[in-house]
Amino acid sequence: MTSAFDDLSESAIFENRDALADEYIPSEIVGRDEKKEEYMNALLPVYKGESPDNIFLYGQNGVGKTAVTHWVLNQLEASENLQTELAVLPINCEGVNTSYQLTIELANQLIPNSENYLPSTGHPESKVYSVFFNQLDKIGGTALIVLDEIDHVANIDTFLYKATRAASYGDLTETKLGLIGISTDTAFGENLSSDVRSSLRERVIEFPPYDASQLEQVLRQRVDTAFYEDVVTNAAITYAAALGSKNSGDARMVLDLIRIAGDYARERGKDHVTDDLVEEAMDEYEIERSMSVLADLPENIKIVAYALAVLEEREDEEVTSSILYDLYSDFAQMVGHDPVSERRARDYYGRLDELNIIESQVKHDSSGGQYKSHSLNHPTSEVLTALADTIDTIGVHKNVQHLVEE
Repeated sequence: MTSAFDDLSESAIFENRDALADEYIPSEIVGRDEKKEEYMNALLPVYKGESPDNIFLYGQNGVGKTAVTHWVLNQLEASENLQTELAVLPINCEGVNTSYQLTIELANQLIPNSENYLPSTGHPESKVYSVFFNQLDKIGGTALIVLDEIDHVANIDTFLYKATRAASYGDLTETKLGLIGISTDTAFGENLSSDVRSSLRERVIEFPPYDASQLEQVLRQRVDTAFYEDVVTNAAITYAAALGSKNSGDARMVLDLIRIAGDYARERGKDHVTDDLVEEAMDEYEIERSMSVLADLPENIKIVAYALAVLEEREDEEVTSSILYDLYSDFAQMVGHDPVSERRARDYYGRLDELNIIESQVKHDSSGGQYKSHSLNHPTSEVLTALADTIDTIGVHKNVQHLVEE
């Protein structure tokens, strides 16, 4: 039986497209040799069966912190000469709001029977920590807890204090515990309480942005796995790496660019991924990135963006700050918010301008005075998609009804 998909282009572009995904960890990490060596030296006490150091990694998104962590820990676990029993407990803290929730997540990783898992609420904090340390002590040897995006946990001091003092307080007698924290917030450690800092005594490894040469190494390695041979041109690889180095040295961005360009080539029946397709992919990437940022902004700022989208679709006059503020105020009141002051709203316009979501221009009126006009930097339909939750709350305005699926 044939399918409509069978009629699509059979262009041989991708051999393993999943090799460009965030979760893909290559067997070798390139472009980070110095950091791998620094990381392995920090873990040498674990290799020798000694009490582990606590290690904290800092660096912006897409600079290899998590990938290098996976690689180094895999090397450690695979060693035939490792002088301890080792358990690695990884957890992504993005959806974990409190130390209490974090401890329950970790305890449930250790509890062998799911019927005995701790519920997310209902137990006193002391009971939760008691269960966690009891389960951890049953492991013996060494346990490394890897806390990716640790800065997402609001009151992380509580967990760090109890974990770093567990041995001295007798909560752990059989298991040596080490912590690995990963964060984009370089000030994270400075904001911890003095008691936590004194017991944590962490080793810090800072990951700088990739430069163009390093990004090209990363890209060539992934291209060799993800695409058929000679599909991606050298010019495309060099251009994508150059774009990445100008945009915070983010390897994820570069991999996204080459993936999008590969999708274009496959969809259009082309034989090669060229620098022209990478340039086109950059335009799409910037829209996706801006819209992702917009969707995560505070509600009041999103209401401003929605008001601007509505006003732009009216198309009968330019959108000045006063016109935008009036509609923002109406929308805010509709959802039960107190509108911020006009001065504070100007900060919101500035923030949206900095993020390349809107463009604000200073203009002069006929009397010689100045005012600002505002416009969206991206298609209105894309902005409305990013604001879906806000629109659900406020309602679909008649000006944008033709762009919003109800």
